[in-house]
Parts: sequence; C-alpha cells; structure tokens
Amino acid sequence: MKLKTLTIIGLLLILLACGGKKEQGTSPAPYFSLKDVNGKTLTLEDFKGEPFVLVFWATWCPTCRKEIPLLNKLAQEGHRVVSITLNRDQEQVKRFIEEHHIIYPVLMGTYQVTIDYGNIRFLPTIFLINTKGYIVGKSVGMFPEEEAQRLFKNSR
Repeated sequence: MKLKTLTIIGLLLILLACGGKKEQGTSPAPYFSLKDVNGKTLTLEDFKGEPFVLVFWATWCPTCRKEIPLLNKLAQEGHRVVSITLNRDQEQVKRFIEEHHIIYPVLMGTYQVTIDYGNIRFLPTIFLINTKGYIVGKSVGMFPEEEAQRLFKNSR
C-alpha cells in the first residue's frame, strides 16, 4: 500500500513539475453544479482562477475523518479546498461539519459527479485542479501534509 501511495505522489510531483504551461497529459476537470449543505449551488466555474484541492469523502470513512485537520489547515493558510460528500443525509452532514469544525465548502455529491470524475470507488479521492481548471494530480487515500503543501507551491 505504501509503495502505491509513493508511486501516486511521485506521479503527482512529476505532473506538477511541468508548471502548468504544458497541459498535455492533463485533462479538464469535469464540470459540476452541486448544492452545498445550505442549499447554495456552486459550480466548477466558481473555483477557477486559483488551484484547489477537490476531495471526495464521506462521514463514515475513517481516513476521511483523519484528513479533516489537514484540509482545515490548508484552508486556513489560504489554499482552496472544496469537498464533495457522498453522504445522502444533508442534515447529518451539517451536524458532522459543526462537530468537526470543517471550514471549507462541503458540496452534496451525486451519482453523476462520481461517474464524471472517473467512477469514484475509494475514499478519500483527491484531485488537484490548477488555475485553468485542469486536473494535474490525483490521490486515493490519506493525503500527506508535506505533499499537499508541495502540490500547492508548485501549482501556482
């Protein structure tokens, strides 16, 4: 498992080292239009213009729970973090957000968005999207803090 994670991280770093000028080998992030837990609709276009991390997660996922402090820290440092929950119960998600002091946007996922982003099967699944809306990295499982910092630094 560690070898797979290191391989994914290595590939992410190689992609990011290209500096975003060459977008060959990257693909546009699939468009989404989803409601947040308060009913406000947000789209992919709302997040273009600066790099952001897009996290697919669920309240019942232990690794997702462990990742919340890192994602909050990134958001507090001014990095863009957007999450899409695969939970269906909006009120349960609202309570979870309050209990865990989540400070980044939480969107209510749909079956279609999981398909559009490559048939999400494992959680968390994390995408790094650059300023132009291209996916330049993907990680499945826990996202190490030092790698997250490096990804943001290299994607600006």
